[in-house]
Order: sequence, then C-alpha cells, then structure tokens
Amino acid sequence: MTTYKTYKDIRKNFSSEAQERIAAGANKIREELKILRTVREMAGVSQEELAERLDVKQPYISQLEARENITLSTLVGVINALGGSVDITINFPEKEPVCFSHIETILCVSSGYSKKVQ
Repeated sequence: MTTYKTYKDIRKNFSSEAQERIAAGANKIREELKILRTVREMAGVSQEELAERLDVKQPYISQLEARENITLSTLVGVINALGGSVDITINFPEKEPVCFSHIETILCVSSGYSKKVQ
C-alpha cells in the first residue's frame, strides 16, 4: 500500500532557515495580494474616508482589505469610489489582446458607487 505525505509533513524535514524563507515568501505574497489596501493607499485615502464614500462603516473596509479573495464588482466599486476606473486586458499567446475599458459599465456598477459593496 502506498502512503502519501502531506506538504506539511515534508516541510518538517526542511532546515529552519528554509522554513523561515518559505514563511517569509508566503507572507510577502499575501501582503501583495491585499490589492484593496494597496490601491486605497495609492489614492491617499484613509479607511474612514473610503467608508464614508461607500456609505459603510470603517470596520467593514478593514474586513474587505483583509480578505484574500474579492469579487471583480467589489474591486471596481472601490476603485470608482477612490476616483479611478478599471480596464481589463486579456492576453493569449499569439493572439491580439482584448481590452475591456471602463469595466464598471459591463458590470452595471455605478461610477458614483455609494451603496454597500458585497
């Protein structure tokens, strides 16, 4: 009978330095994926100000920023509230790129987004 090891079991055999590098890399990736916080900070807007623009409470913005996954409509709504717009470009090898400009019109998200985002 074949026995399988989990990644967690395999990682136990790594040196402590290797485990620390892996953990540091994973944490860096997690932080980079916090896109809502990143774009809010780029716009120079506080959580409190963004909450006011979206007609929600500040803790809700904190929760949104802590999520590992967000919907496209949530991202677009927040970007709009920050004064920006979202364009999406889809690339396939050896094909012309397809660009969707002002994605909020496709998603039916108001550019004056003032209702609670999901």
